[in-house]
Amino acid sequence: MAAIAIGLGMGVPEEKVLAACRDFVAVEHRIEYVDEINGVKYYNDSKGTNVDAAIKGIQAMITPTCLIGGGYDKGSTYDEWIESFDGKVKKLVLIGQTADAIEACARAHGFTEIEKTDSLEHAVAICAACAKPGESVLLSPACASWGMFDNYEQRGRLFKEYVRAMKK
Repeated sequence: MAAIAIGLGMGVPEEKVLAACRDFVAVEHRIEYVDEINGVKYYNDSKGTNVDAAIKGIQAMITPTCLIGGGYDKGSTYDEWIESFDGKVKKLVLIGQTADAIEACARAHGFTEIEKTDSLEHAVAICAACAKPGESVLLSPACASWGMFDNYEQRGRLFKEYVRAMKK
């Protein structure tokens, strides 16, 4: 919004501002819109590899959200992340080494809509079954990808593959 206001304020023609907005492509793996399937929007925030980054992913959601989290254990604490759910996260699906620690933290904060699985593909399927039209699915793991994936890029690419495969 600020960029639009600045552009218009600097005299950029409205049609050029609108074209730039239409043609804008978000940075891959950073709260990246992937697709809408059966009325559910899917977002790839695989770059959310720590609690602070993953909090930003949750804050960006404006609809009830099924969240995929977990991964490599870097010794982080997850209290602030769980507290940031603030009624937006309806289900937390956990993968990776940190699944048990995150589950314990979430339960300690009173969040109980949790499911654990061994694969990202199954996590996407769980979220797809849970999310209703008008809601969202977000991969924003608050953890590194190592152990299950080579890097966050691979994790994000696979997430997008699994989401798009549901359209076939």
